[in-house]
Amino acid sequence: MKRVIVTSLFVLFVLFTWAQTQPIDKPNKGYRFQHRIKGPKYKKSKVLELMVDKYGTYLVATFRGEKSSYVYLYIYNLYTWDEKYKIKLDDNRCELYNSSFDESGEYFYVNYDIYRNKFKRIDLKTGNIEKVDCSETPNGCQKIEPQIYKVDGYTVGNNYYIYRDEKYENYMRILVKKEMYIPKDGEMDSGDDFMFDEPGLNPENGGTIEFGPVDIRNLKAGNEIEKGGIPIFFDTSAIDASGNKIQYNPAAGEPYKIRLTQIEINKLDKKISFVYDKFVFKPDWDAFEQEEKN
Repeated sequence: MKRVIVTSLFVLFVLFTWAQTQPIDKPNKGYRFQHRIKGPKYKKSKVLELMVDKYGTYLVATFRGEKSSYVYLYIYNLYTWDEKYKIKLDDNRCELYNSSFDESGEYFYVNYDIYRNKFKRIDLKTGNIEKVDCSETPNGCQKIEPQIYKVDGYTVGNNYYIYRDEKYENYMRILVKKEMYIPKDGEMDSGDDFMFDEPGLNPENGGTIEFGPVDIRNLKAGNEIEKGGIPIFFDTSAIDASGNKIQYNPAAGEPYKIRLTQIEINKLDKKISFVYDKFVFKPDWDAFEQEEKN
C-alpha cells in the first residue's frame, strides 16, 4: 500500500513538473506580434501558468518566486495589457485552471491548494484578501482534478493569442489577428489590408471599437450611437431579477446591432476593455485625457 502511494505521488510530481514546460502550439499564420509583457525582475522569475478570463476582461499569470514557498500572482487588463493587480502569495501554489473571476470583474477567486477546494477571494478594487468557502465561488464546490498547466491561450473569438516566450520564460508575448493589428506610435502601415478602429467594421470579421466619455454619456442617456456603421445601444432591461443576461433576439430582417447591458456599461465606466462577439471594446485614452484637460 505504501509503495502504491509513493508511486502515485511520484507520478503527480512528474506530471506537474512536465506541465510547466509543455510545448506551445502557436498559430502558423493570420497573426502578427502586438505586445510583450515582462514578469517580475529577479533572476529565477518564470511564467508558471496563464489564464484568460472567460468574461473577456483580464489576463492572469503566476510567476515562480525567489523561493519555492511562494508564488507571484499578476492580473492584467486585456487588450490594454496594463497591470491591474499583483501580490506575493505564501501558499506555494496557485491553481489558475480552477480559479475564476465573477462576471462583474470585481473579484478573483484563486484556488491555492492542488488537492482541496481552498480559495481566497481578492477584491481587485481594494486589494483585500479573505479566505472563502468554495460554495461562495462562481464555480461552486467541484471535484478537484489536477490539470496540466497552460502557458498559452486565446482571448474570446481567438482575436489575440498569448503565450510564454520560449527563450525568455519571464516574458509573455501577444499576437493579434492581422486585421485587428493597431500600429504602434510612429509605425506606418506596411501595406497589408489592416482593419482599424472605425472603418470597415462588420460582424463577420469583427474589429476594434474605441469608446470615450461622450459615448458613455450618450449610451446612458438612452441614445443609440454608431461606430464604423454599426449601431450600439444600452438596454436597461437586459438583466433579469437574478442578475443574469436576457438573451438578445432581434426580429428577423433587423440590421445587426450591439446591445450593451448594465454589465458592459459598468466596464465602460471603469475604462475596462472587453469583448462583444468578435469586437474588442477599448478606451479612447486620447478622448478621456482631452476631457480631463478641458
